[in-house]
Amino acid sequence: MTYKNIAFISQKRPNQHVAPFPRPHLEAFESPLRTQMVMYHLKRIGLLDKMNQVDAPKANRTDVLLAHSPYLLDTVELYGDFGSGHLGESAFASAEVFRAGLYAVGGAMRACKMVLEKRAEHAYSLLRPPGHHASTSTPTGLCFFNNVAVAVRSAIEAGVDRVSIIDFDDHFGNGTAEIFYSDPKVQYISIHEYDYENHGTGHFSEIGYAEGLGTNINIPLLDMSPDISYDAAFERVIIPAIEQFKPKIIAVSAGYDPHWADPVGNMDIDSRTFWKIGKIIRDLTQSIDAVGSFWVLEGGYNPLGLGPCVEASLRGISGDKCPDLPDQIEREVHAMLVSQNQKILDNVYEMSSPHW
Repeated sequence: MTYKNIAFISQKRPNQHVAPFPRPHLEAFESPLRTQMVMYHLKRIGLLDKMNQVDAPKANRTDVLLAHSPYLLDTVELYGDFGSGHLGESAFASAEVFRAGLYAVGGAMRACKMVLEKRAEHAYSLLRPPGHHASTSTPTGLCFFNNVAVAVRSAIEAGVDRVSIIDFDDHFGNGTAEIFYSDPKVQYISIHEYDYENHGTGHFSEIGYAEGLGTNINIPLLDMSPDISYDAAFERVIIPAIEQFKPKIIAVSAGYDPHWADPVGNMDIDSRTFWKIGKIIRDLTQSIDAVGSFWVLEGGYNPLGLGPCVEASLRGISGDKCPDLPDQIEREVHAMLVSQNQKILDNVYEMSSPHW
């Protein structure tokens, strides 16, 4: 195991972007405390100093336009100048929103570039706000710029012919899916909570369009899904899909709100699954001869639990053993729920596998 092959990207300048709401409003959970507590935890356990620490640069306007319309860019900047404003559903501006957004994009791009240039085998960008809900022209869901999408587009611009994105956030990354829905060079795989009583985007029948047909893979699990359902999703769908696509680099939208103690998500997994995802991605990059992976923080809104979850992912991609963490408690697994998820995976496989 080694951590020196992991680039850890953060920003020393304080990020004070906050939505103008107190808890229990959803928007209030996406706060500076998230990254502060992760940094504190990684420093306390001695993991931070083992990695190659890198400052995130600020992206420029041209970078953002790789994935977004000028309209989105201009409105985020304008409302940042105002110091407030409603840019989209659960996307409220602050005086810091534009600067924070540019650093979050810059961190994702730096992570991607370091792996492509073989200065790191894996890279992790710990910046906020998150990005996977931001579409081409609309900020939404706490997201203003789609950090991972801009980074992936920068890789395509640099000549990379295939990129796979794995998104394990509790919520469907609708923005990322929309941006790449007809792009044959980008495979987007999202495993997320889905409400089968009130259908929305993120259904398994959404598989891409035109030249991108088959490159969009949604794995919409039932709420309160346990670790075993995530294991099955990776084994039955995610691993074989990526093995067939053979990307040069794997991008990861790392959302930790599927954790059982998260105040926003409704899934039932713990840090062992986040470690396992890290190990799977490490193994995949080696088996398909990819240059590596880069990770971009998305959700995860329990500041006390986020640090250990990020630790678990980092230990997974380093080749270290699974850490023994306090959240790894025994929880009831409902057989009916597992069975229903298996049927969902059957449908996902039936819809997607003919295009692999």
